[in-house]
Amino acid sequence: MLKKSFILVLLIGLITGFIPQLQAQEDDNEMNIAGPGADFIIAGGIYFGGKGPAGYYSGKPENENNLNYIYGNKYIWRDQITRLIADNNNFISPNDTLVIGKDDYPEDMRYKPAMSVTLGISYRFDKHWRLTLYYSFARLTTVGGFNVQYTNYVPGNERPEFLTYNLVGKENRSFFDLTGSYTFHVNKVVKPFIELGAQFNFVRVKSFDAVIENKTYNLLDVYGGQTYVPGAGMQELDTRYGGAGFGFVGATGIKFAFNKGVSVDPCFYVSFGKVGLNGYKDFHFNYGAYVRLVMSDALFQH
Repeated sequence: MLKKSFILVLLIGLITGFIPQLQAQEDDNEMNIAGPGADFIIAGGIYFGGKGPAGYYSGKPENENNLNYIYGNKYIWRDQITRLIADNNNFISPNDTLVIGKDDYPEDMRYKPAMSVTLGISYRFDKHWRLTLYYSFARLTTVGGFNVQYTNYVPGNERPEFLTYNLVGKENRSFFDLTGSYTFHVNKVVKPFIELGAQFNFVRVKSFDAVIENKTYNLLDVYGGQTYVPGAGMQELDTRYGGAGFGFVGATGIKFAFNKGVSVDPCFYVSFGKVGLNGYKDFHFNYGAYVRLVMSDALFQH
């Protein structure tokens, strides 16, 4: 909520507080302004994925990829996991029943901050307005802990206990943003701007694993929801998880125009949209902080 309030205050401040002052100074600051033409953009920064879709990697039974895939399959993994846990924990017997209860799944999955790169091209209509197409890429990771319960059979003190293991999800995100922006010319160098537009995005789940006693188990279902049975002639499917989404984007920052050909634009970016993860397609916020290197076609003119 604090982040949303900060963004709102910042945008309102730009629009209502600064515009009159900026426009009053424009006529005296015509240097370092290229006329109509094209800009080429390279950018890098940090991307913060909203926590909503991270629940896809919580391992819960209602998710299309979940812990039941390995723990519910006696033929391949369940007995193997039980033996592995017993071998590494001398207080557990291979005959003990290990369970994952409804409250043993992580409830607060979050993405780690990720590096993001951007390429873009824009057309300048005049010194204020431009239309820009961006392509951005980020690789996101989320980690959460789940519990495996067992019963402590100390005579006279039987009680449930648990061990905690990790879930690790990794995904690639690609974004295409089409935005319109308005630049304010404070002086020859400093030029604040605001930007609004629409986004098309695409998510591809790269991996989803449970790490149990330092052994990694793949949780991406390659049998199409069917339980594997040895000797049944079942084949692994080339299943790809993820898909397309859309949303709205905005950015605000300052253009430091060193000449008509080159500027460096640090900016703060926010998007509000959906991603293509089954069961987690509600609208949510994402954020980013970027530094853009903008090269005008004036740089190549003689």
